[in-house]
Amino acid sequence: IAGNFWQNLLKEHQKDLKFLSEGEYWKLQIFFTNVIRALGEHLKLRQVTATAMVYFKRFYARYSLKSIDLVLMAPTCLFLESKVEEFGVVSNTKLTAAATSVLKTRFSHAFPKEFPYRMNHILECEFYLLELMDCCLIVYHPYSPLLQHVQDVGQEDMLLPLAWRIVNDAYRMDLCLLYPPLMIALPYIDVSKLIASDSYNIS
Repeated sequence: IAGNFWQNLLKEHQKDLKFLSEGEYWKLQIFFTNVIRALGEHLKLRQVTATAMVYFKRFYARYSLKSIDLVLMAPTCLFLESKVEEFGVVSNTKLTAAATSVLKTRFSHAFPKEFPYRMNHILECEFYLLELMDCCLIVYHPYSPLLQHVQDVGQEDMLLPLAWRIVNDAYRMDLCLLYPPLMIALPYIDVSKLIASDSYNIS
């Protein structure tokens, strides 16, 4: 299944690669996962940013980057996920104010102007996002198997914080679309062991 999905993903990439290089495409993906994370931190929604990132990647795996402005899609994914996780719906004014503040303070080099959208745009974008995902909103993350296997190893205090941060970084890539959570968690436990080891020298 993952192989077929990757082939379909490459087809969609070809549309974007007509006006972007491969490196530019992935830089955009990484950049907007950072935007979603920054928005989540600003709104104190850190618990839900991982799922919002998966929604974002699922949409652009099926559609070109030109289909909907990424600046609009990023807060839309976070808004939808805050409802799915029953964290509490973010108020309209709070969400648009957060988007304006984050883009101005954290990403002003890329967005010199104010956040150009209002809540009616986000609600309309949410409808398209839901339609594309067929309302399948449950996402399984690597965090549960990561916690379980780190506890089995018996080095929870040393490995868990490091492995958790490494898994967070994995959401900048498309691994969450291609592999089951366990297959993502296990290699990163090994990576965290290497980094935590006294014999491992980071040059």
